[in-house]
Formats: sequence, C-alpha cells, structure tokens
Amino acid sequence: MECIVHFEVMHGDEPKLLRGLILLGKDERPGEEKFVKMFARMGYNVRLDDAEELIFKPTDPSANYRWLRIRELDSGQEKGSEDHELNSIVANLLPNRNRPI
Repeated sequence: MECIVHFEVMHGDEPKLLRGLILLGKDERPGEEKFVKMFARMGYNVRLDDAEELIFKPTDPSANYRWLRIRELDSGQEKGSEDHELNSIVANLLPNRNRPI
C-alpha cells in the first residue's frame, strides 16, 4: 500500500511544501525509520527531533534547511471527518420547517 507523506521543509524564512512516498504492508503504519529512509532518498539526512510534532532536524549542521515537519499522511483511505463547509452550505439551502411565522 502506498502512503503519501505531506511535509514542509524550512528553507530560509518560509517553509516549502513537499510530498514523499512510503510503501507499506497491509494495515501497517509508518514509523520513524520509514520516514528517515524516505527523507534520505530525497536528499534530506535527518533525525527525529520531536516525535509528538513529527519534526525532523538535519544530521549535518551545514545543511541548507533547518527542519522538516510532517503535516499529513494520505494512505488513500477515506477520512472519518465531516466536511463542515459542505454541511453549512446545505443547511443554508434547505428550508427550515421549524421556523416561527
């Protein structure tokens, strides 16, 4: 199974949004080792600095980036969250039958 990793790299003053790809087995979740290997294939030699925020820092102090942060993992499965904007639009379009006269 493929997992697209959406991450940002801090170059200078602005982060740059990028994506990477990790191949996983069925029902497998990527861990630190898979992320580090994916980044290495992309030319970023990093180590995990903050496991809670998924922030990676370069192992080479002379690297031209300060950190990488994973923002989202997309394994192609539907997310269980509601689309609040769509719900709001539909609620405004439907007549409210309980509205007093």
